Formats: sequence, structure tokens, C-alpha cells
Amino acid sequence: MMRNGVDMEAVNACIRAMQRDPAEGRRILSGVTSWNGGAHSTTIVRNFAIAADEPGAMGGTNRGPSPMELVLSALAACITISIAYSAAEDEVEVYSIDIDVEGDLDLRRFFEVSGDRRPGFEEVRVTVWMDADAPRERLEDIVNRGYRRSPVVDSLEGRVPVRVSLAREDAEKS
Repeated sequence: MMRNGVDMEAVNACIRAMQRDPAEGRRILSGVTSWNGGAHSTTIVRNFAIAADEPGAMGGTNRGPSPMELVLSALAACITISIAYSAAEDEVEVYSIDIDVEGDLDLRRFFEVSGDRRPGFEEVRVTVWMDADAPRERLEDIVNRGYRRSPVVDSLEGRVPVRVSLAREDAEKS
């Protein structure tokens, strides 16, 4: 059964599989990024090509969103999906979800102008616009559940270890 464009049969089958075997809920997500010169790169994820670049004012060629804009896009997309799933589970008909997202970024650390600053976002603000067949209090609950269950929110708010290693330049890529 489709609800708000969500295939609830597939979702419920996935949930049942994870309840039977917790390993069913584990995934390794991956992508491959290639540098195209300057600040421009292309990442391949599954069958999708995602361009990234910096604006001209920052030395880029403006051929794609900046990596930090992509972080904001991922955050808004994940919260949107989580809200849609939460509403579908609650049998609330959703007509639209729009999210405004903005983040405060201080570029001084990136450019090594000031070593006492973090290079990431200082604060991110998310505003959800939602039209659905439920009272405001119920929509607030659905939005809050969507926010709390978002893997991107969790990854941004928590400290996720990131390990970087350099492969040999002459080694063959697989």
C-alpha cells in the first residue's frame, strides 16, 4: 500500500526483517569522488553523479553546489524523508513538505586565517513548512519524530569518527 508516496509494504517488510535479524538493518554506503581540477569534483553514488564546486568568489568555477551546501541539502532531504515516513506510519495524508535550511559557516579556519575556529557549521537552522490533514499539534509531533530519527541529523550532532588514509598512487584502483 502506498501512503504519501511511501511503499509501506516494502517499509514494513524491511522492519520485520530487522526485527528477526538485526544484521538486516546494517548497511555500508559508499561513493567514489574524482577531482576534475580546481575545486570541482564529481561523486558517483549508485547510479547518480553529484557535482561539487565552490563559487567563483572562493576560487571555484561554480559548476555545482559547495560541499557544505550539499551537507545542508542532505540534511533537509533526510528530514523530509523522515517526516514523510512518520506521517505515513501515522496514516496522515501529506500534501506538501518544504524545508528551508541555512547554516552559519566561518571560512577563516578553512583558509587557515584563524586557527582557533572550527571549519564546520557553527549553527544550522531548519524550518519545516507542512500541509497535511492533521492538527498542528500532531504535525509538530510528526516533525519532531522525523527530526529525531534522521541519520543525517544524528551524524551532524554526534561525533562520527572519520578515518582518512592515503592509498599508494601507483596501486591499481579496483
